[in-house]
Amino acid sequence: MTTSDIKITTSPFMPFDPLKYAAQCGPEGGWRPLDDGSFPVYPFEFTNWVDEELSWYDNCYIHAGLNPFLFYDVHGKGLLDLFTDISVNTFKKFPVGKCRHTILCNNDGKVMVDGILVRRSEEDFITMCLPDPAMLAQMTGKDYGFTSKDTCAKRFFFQLCGPRSLEVVEQATKTDLHDLEFMYLRDAQIAGKDVFILRTSMAGTLGYEVHGMVEDAHEVYNCLMEVGKEYGITELGRHAYRNAHTEGSIPQVNTHWPAADFPFPIKVTGSLDPESGLVYRSPVDLGWEGMVNFGHEFPGKAAIQAELDGHHNSMVTLVWDKADVMAAVEASMDPVNPTDVMDMVEDYDPVGGNMTVHIDGVYDGDKLVGAASGRMLSPKTREMISLATVDMDYAEQGKVVEVLWGTPGKRQVRIKATVDLFPYIKEGRNLGFDVESIPHPVFG
Repeated sequence: MTTSDIKITTSPFMPFDPLKYAAQCGPEGGWRPLDDGSFPVYPFEFTNWVDEELSWYDNCYIHAGLNPFLFYDVHGKGLLDLFTDISVNTFKKFPVGKCRHTILCNNDGKVMVDGILVRRSEEDFITMCLPDPAMLAQMTGKDYGFTSKDTCAKRFFFQLCGPRSLEVVEQATKTDLHDLEFMYLRDAQIAGKDVFILRTSMAGTLGYEVHGMVEDAHEVYNCLMEVGKEYGITELGRHAYRNAHTEGSIPQVNTHWPAADFPFPIKVTGSLDPESGLVYRSPVDLGWEGMVNFGHEFPGKAAIQAELDGHHNSMVTLVWDKADVMAAVEASMDPVNPTDVMDMVEDYDPVGGNMTVHIDGVYDGDKLVGAASGRMLSPKTREMISLATVDMDYAEQGKVVEVLWGTPGKRQVRIKATVDLFPYIKEGRNLGFDVESIPHPVFG
C-alpha cells in the first residue's frame, strides 16, 4: 500500500460533523484500519482543552477517541494459563465479570505492554490493548487450547469520567449501577442495543466505560449525549485525553515512557540521555509493584525481585516552580541563545504523536535522580506538573529537585520542582468513591 492508496474517513464509532473542526487526528490508540481499509479521524479538540479537562472534576466527559482499539475476542480458559506464564499477574481468583490490569515485561523487568483482560464467561474473554494472544502463545511454543479473533474494528468503547458519570450511564441504561464495583462489569442496554458497563477511569476520578458493537456505536453515543445534557456532559478530544493520565496519576505507555522492545522505533526527546537506564521502566518504577505476584514464574521476575530487594525508584508527581517555568519561557525568547520552546498545554509532538515520548532529567545538583515526563498545565490547580520516576530517597512529600529543560547540545535551564506523592488529585478518586453520596436513580 502506498500513501496515495490510503483513505481517511470520519469515525464509525462516533457521530460528528467534520466541517465543524479544523484540526482532526488519528486515534489515540494508534492508526488502525477499519474493515474496508480506511482510517478514521476524530477532533483534536471539541471546544477547548481547558473546559474539556475540567469536565472530569466538574461534570462528566465522554471520550471515543481510542477507537478502533486493540481488541481480541478469546474462547478458552487456557488464555489464563498463557497470561499467568507471561505476565506479572496470576488469575486463580478471576471471576466472571471481572477485569484485570495485565502487565508484560521483558527479561530485564521492563514493561513491554500493559492492558486489560476482561472475563465475560467461564470460557470467553476480551483482551484490550494487548497483543494477539494467539501470537503470544505461539512465541512460547506451547498449545494453550484457545482461539483468538481480532475484533478491533468490530467493537467500540466510550469512556465517561467525572462526578456525574454514574448518573449518565444509569439514565442511559435505565439501570441502578450503584453496586457496580471498581474493575467489574455489568451487561445492560442503551437505546435498545446490547452493551456492557465497566467501572474504571483514566483520569482517576469516578468513571465508567460503555462497550458494544460498532454497528450500534452512533445510536449509543447519541443516547449518552442526550441524557448527559442534564449533567453537563462534555466531549473530550485528543489534547485533553492525553493529560488525563498525568493529572490522574496513571502512567501511560508511550506518553510517560516508551514501551520496551517495541517493534517500531520510538523517538525520545527532552533533556534525558536517550541511552539512560531511566528511559524504559519497570513496574516498580511506575508504582505498580503491588500488582506483581511473585508466586509464579514470569519474564523479568528475577530482575524485579532484585530491584525491590535493593535501592530502587518510585513514581511521584512533580509540581514545577512557577517562577522558574516563566524564566524558561523567557529564555526560549532569547534571540541569541534560546532554549526549547515550552508549550503550556503539554509536551506533544503533533507529527510523531505516540511515537514520540518527551522525557526530562531530574537532578539534585549534578546527580541525576530521576526522569520526568507527561508535563502539563493543570487547568484545575493552575500548576505545571509531570509524573516522575525518582530515586526512592527523593520520593518524599515536599522534597525539592530540579528538572533540566532543553535539548542536549542547546541551551538548558533548570526548573525547581516539588515532590507530591501519588495521587496528585486526592479527592473523588474512583477506587474509593462513595457512590452512595449520589442519589439512586428514578426512572420515569
